[in-house]
Amino acid sequence: MLRRVLAKSQAGWGTSVTGPKLYTWYSPDEAISFFGASDGAQSFCNGQWRVFPAALVCLTEIDENDPRREATKSHFVDASRFCWVADQPYRGPDGEPRYFVPPEAIAGDTRVIELFVRPPDARQYLYAGQLARSYMQQFPGGEGLASASFRLQQTLPSRVWLELGGLRLGDTDHALVDLALDRLRQPTTVHDRLGVLRQLVNYWHGPIRPEDGMSDADLGGLPLPMPLRWWYSWAGKRSEILGRQNRLLVPRDFERRYNMLRINNGRLCFYDENQGVYQWATERTGDDPPVFGRYEGKGRWAYERTTLSEHLILACLFEAITCHAKYNASVCWLDEDTLAALAERIPPLALGPWRWLVTSFFGRDGAFMYAAPNDIIDGKRYYSVNIGAKTEHPLQFLKPFLNDRWEHIAI
Repeated sequence: MLRRVLAKSQAGWGTSVTGPKLYTWYSPDEAISFFGASDGAQSFCNGQWRVFPAALVCLTEIDENDPRREATKSHFVDASRFCWVADQPYRGPDGEPRYFVPPEAIAGDTRVIELFVRPPDARQYLYAGQLARSYMQQFPGGEGLASASFRLQQTLPSRVWLELGGLRLGDTDHALVDLALDRLRQPTTVHDRLGVLRQLVNYWHGPIRPEDGMSDADLGGLPLPMPLRWWYSWAGKRSEILGRQNRLLVPRDFERRYNMLRINNGRLCFYDENQGVYQWATERTGDDPPVFGRYEGKGRWAYERTTLSEHLILACLFEAITCHAKYNASVCWLDEDTLAALAERIPPLALGPWRWLVTSFFGRDGAFMYAAPNDIIDGKRYYSVNIGAKTEHPLQFLKPFLNDRWEHIAI
């Protein structure tokens, strides 16, 4: 049950209080009272947005249990990004949708934006800190709802996120994952490698339930290589595990034909980059056949130097770092010496790299990373790097390496 903390007892309510206390719970009236009288503010979206002379205040309900790509509820994207999603179509006086969020929250204004959030079962709002101006807005299309994306000025601590009910840590035993990945440095069977994949999935996504697997009817009687048949039967309905950023193709999806397995030049295409820039294929049958790749569906298939089970392990890590690591950092121009220093803390895995962008994978102690070479400038190679973890704690070593070249930091 969520802990209800009143502002009067935790923030020392009185004349000495000039603003809300970070990560403290307030009633709606208490939250608004820090910034002025309620009737002295413009109100948007049924009171979810209040525009005061010195501040914008957002009081909104969050729900982070929606696994779909396009969320339908406000939520924290990661520990430093918040997405406000309208709970109904809001339009301005002229009928246009551009007023679904106050224009002062987007650009051309110096007022601070204060964020208060509450889970569906809470009556009070937690003060989550200040937001920067919205860097992206999604206008409603068809039956869809509008949304606006913001950066948090303060990274949301994992202990607070847990209290909000939006962070589900599950297995936090980094040592077991490290042992599983280290097994790949020795000779292994396909069943050993699928055991490593199972360990990674349980670590990042929790236990797989019997209903998460596809039935024989779902598989449609297709001949499949063993690792793919094993995956679909075990966790094929959990599409977010291997298909949130890129796309793991499935045996049957008659509503979206592009999402289905297909045969090309005698090979089984099973995994696509999300914009079709790169495709992966394998043999139509076999215990653990090799994987092949090519760019933009052109040219001959080239051997990836990985088997199908190894590719599924790397795809699981890629999706975890890209989409499921709530604490993360990314940089497009990291010099080779700094990458080597990071690799001393997060050593390379005994798999890969992918041919796609020559992507290499790293991991240790709950921190995971992938890196791809970028251009050479003045004789020095630079890399695009993404690092992620389930909480902020495994990434604290990264702080001395951070500077203004990093495009995103959520640790």
